[in-house]
Amino acid sequence: MKNDNYGKLLIRPFIQCNESLSGFLYRVSLMNNYRFSYLSNFLHLSIYEAQNNEFNQEAIEKFSDLVLRNNDSISEKNGYNLNNFFGYELYSKIIMKNKVKYCPLCIKEKYYHRTVWCFTPIHLCVFHNLMLVDQCPQCEHSISMADFMNRRCEICSLNYEDRESANNDNLILMKSQQQLINCVWDKERYVIPYCNFGQYFRLANSSYHLLINGKDYTAMTTEKLSFFYNRSKGGKSGLKLANALANVYWMYLDFPRNFYIVLGDFLNRNEGKQRYERLKNFEIIFDDQEFNWVQNAYNAYFLKQIDEGYVRKDFSVFKKNPGLLADRCKIRREEVRQVTGIAYEKLHELSDYSELHIEKKYLHGQQRYLVEKTTLDDFLKNRQSLISKKEVGLIIGFIPDTVQKIANAGYLTPIRVANSPNAMFQIDEVNKLMQDCLGEYTENLDPSMVRFHNVLSKYAKYAFTILEIIAFTYSGHLNPYRNSESQTLADNYYDEGQLKSCLDLLKRRRQEEKGLHFNDVTKILKIGEKKLWRILREQDIKADFTLVMKDGRKRYYFKEETVSRIKRCKNLLEGMS
Repeated sequence: MKNDNYGKLLIRPFIQCNESLSGFLYRVSLMNNYRFSYLSNFLHLSIYEAQNNEFNQEAIEKFSDLVLRNNDSISEKNGYNLNNFFGYELYSKIIMKNKVKYCPLCIKEKYYHRTVWCFTPIHLCVFHNLMLVDQCPQCEHSISMADFMNRRCEICSLNYEDRESANNDNLILMKSQQQLINCVWDKERYVIPYCNFGQYFRLANSSYHLLINGKDYTAMTTEKLSFFYNRSKGGKSGLKLANALANVYWMYLDFPRNFYIVLGDFLNRNEGKQRYERLKNFEIIFDDQEFNWVQNAYNAYFLKQIDEGYVRKDFSVFKKNPGLLADRCKIRREEVRQVTGIAYEKLHELSDYSELHIEKKYLHGQQRYLVEKTTLDDFLKNRQSLISKKEVGLIIGFIPDTVQKIANAGYLTPIRVANSPNAMFQIDEVNKLMQDCLGEYTENLDPSMVRFHNVLSKYAKYAFTILEIIAFTYSGHLNPYRNSESQTLADNYYDEGQLKSCLDLLKRRRQEEKGLHFNDVTKILKIGEKKLWRILREQDIKADFTLVMKDGRKRYYFKEETVSRIKRCKNLLEGMS
C-alpha cells in the first residue's frame, strides 16, 4: 500500500447495515493486522475524525476500493455524513465523541459497534431492554473505540463481554427510546404527534426550561431533573439526557393534560426573575410556526390561570401577545376600577342588582374579586354609556358647576375613567333624573306659576336652591309643569302655593338643625333689634350657629333653650323697671 498504490485488503469482512464506519475501520485494521493509525493516515483522516465517523467523500471512496465488496454499501446508518443528515446544530447536541457505549447482550451475539450507540440521548437497547454501558463497569473509566474493539478496559483489563447491564423496568423510558430509534433515520415518522426526530429535539431543548429542577415524571429517580451535564465530571450524561427526553415524551403524551401538569408544577417552584427567564426561553419555540399547536395550548392554560386569579395581565405571555386578554373570561376587580373608574362600592352594588357577576376567591391567604368579563362588557356597552359634565348640563339645562353640586348631593354618580381628571356620568342615570324631575306638559299654565330660574332668584334669601327643588320634587311636595317641547329642568314651572309650603318645611327643618333666626327671635319675644342686642351683650349670650354669607354678612341662629334664656333675662329686666 506504499505510495497509495494498493489493491484490496487480504481480509475484507462484510460491513453490517447498522455498523459504524469507525467501528468497521477498527475491525478491518485488527483482522488485517494493521495499526488503526496506519489506515486512518492512508485515508487522509486524523485519529479524531477516523474514530468519530467523520469520513469525507475522498476517504469513503478510498475505503470502498480498499475494503468493500461488490454488494456492500455505506449510508447514514453507518454513521456517514451525519453532520449534513441532521444539520450541525442537532448533530453537535446528540452525537457522542471520543467514547462509546454498548449493549452487553448485543456484543455477545455479534461483536461490532452499532451506529446508534453514537447517539448520546439513546441509552437503552430496545432489543434486550438493557441500559447501555458507557463506562467500564469495574473502574468507571470511559470507553474508547480502541478499548471497545480490543474488548478490554485499558485501565483494569476488564473484559466487556463478562459484565451484564441493568434491566429497564420503566415503561415511559422504553417507549421514549423506542420512538427515538424508530424515527432517527426516517424524517417522515413522528416521535410524538406533529414532531419528527429533529422537531422533537427542538421542542425538547425548549421544554427543558420548564422541567429543570422539577420532579421526575417517569419515576425513574427521586432526584430533581437536570440536563446534559454530569456536574461532578463535567461531561454529558447519556442516562440523564435519556431520562430528560423520557420526561419530555411524557410531557406531550395525553396532550395537553400532562403539559398543563408540568406548567402548574413549574409555576409553583419558580418565582420572580427565574420564572420570567425560563418562560422566556421556552417561548422561543413559538417563533417557529411548526409549534403553533403547543402555543395554542400554552395560551389556553394561562388564560385559565388569569381567569382563576393566579396570574395578572402583566404576565409574560400577555405582554408578548396582549391580544390574548380579549379571550379571558374574568377580570380582577382592581383592574376594572382602574380601567372604568367605577368604585368598588358601585361594582358590588351593580353585582347586587345582577348587572355584574363578581366571584370571590381566596388565593394564598388573600381575598380576590374577579369580575365576569361578559357581564362587564354588556354593562359598559348597553347600560353604561358615559357623558361629560358639560353634556349633562346641556341635557338638564344648567352650567357644569351646578351639575357638580347635583352630583355632590348624590343625585348623580361621577365616574373617573382610567386616570382621567374629568368626571363622567351615566347617561341612564341622567335620563332617570330628568324623567323624575321634568315637568308634565300642559298648554295652559296658571299665570301664578313661577318658572324654574325665577324660583331660584325670588327665594334666594331663603337658600332655596336647585337641590331643594329636586329634593321636594322627589318627595312629591312640588309637581312641576312645562308648556314647551323643550325637555330641560330650566323650562319647569312651579305652583306658588307649593313653593311656600316647601319654604315653611325648610324653615322648620333649619330651626330644628340650626335654631331660630335673629329676626324670628325678635318677633317671638316682641322686642326690637337694639334691645335684643343689648340683652345678648349684657348677659354674654352667644348665638348657637352663625352663618357667614358670601358677601361677609352674618346670620345668627338661636336654639330653643337659648331663646328661653333670653326670654328670662328680658322678663327680669322688665320686672326691675
